[in-house]
Amino acid sequence: MHVPLRAIALLLAGVATVPLNAQQPTGADKRAAAAANSQTEMPVIIPAGTPFKVALDRDISSASVNQGDTVSFHMPSDYSEFGHVLIKQGTVVRGTVAQVDRREAGGNPGNVTVQVRSVRAVDGTRIPLRGSKAVVGKNRQTQAALLGVLTLGIGATKKGLSAVIAAGTEFTVFTAATTTIIVAR
Repeated sequence: MHVPLRAIALLLAGVATVPLNAQQPTGADKRAAAAANSQTEMPVIIPAGTPFKVALDRDISSASVNQGDTVSFHMPSDYSEFGHVLIKQGTVVRGTVAQVDRREAGGNPGNVTVQVRSVRAVDGTRIPLRGSKAVVGKNRQTQAALLGVLTLGIGATKKGLSAVIAAGTEFTVFTAATTTIIVAR
């Protein structure tokens, strides 16, 4: 296959005139650029995958929640970078019940999984998060089987225990995307 040199040169000239970043800047990009040139504000970048702790606000039980229910967490301590508080202690962290299975006859335990969604930084920027906590209740299958034999099957209706995640339980979550926060200099 023979391609004329002139066609290649024209193609390269056309590509060179297209800007490398043809996307329009977002509102966050404009704010970050303005803060970078400001005497009173500065942008601080939180990279994707940055870990920090969250704590559960109330008990979550596989007996009383449904998949999709809203769950509230909070920041147990300030999150700071470069001497600037980016997320204050006590800030609400939003989450949901990702999975729930009720306890069942035969000694099968309940289980529940909660996951975090997002938190707001001190400047109001929403920071998307990823992370979850799963708990399984106590298995009582052996007890149910023994009771089933001793009571001619009636004891087999014994259920396992519900899964409970206690209020105040802390676990590590991660930022899901790189986010720029604007703080005072």
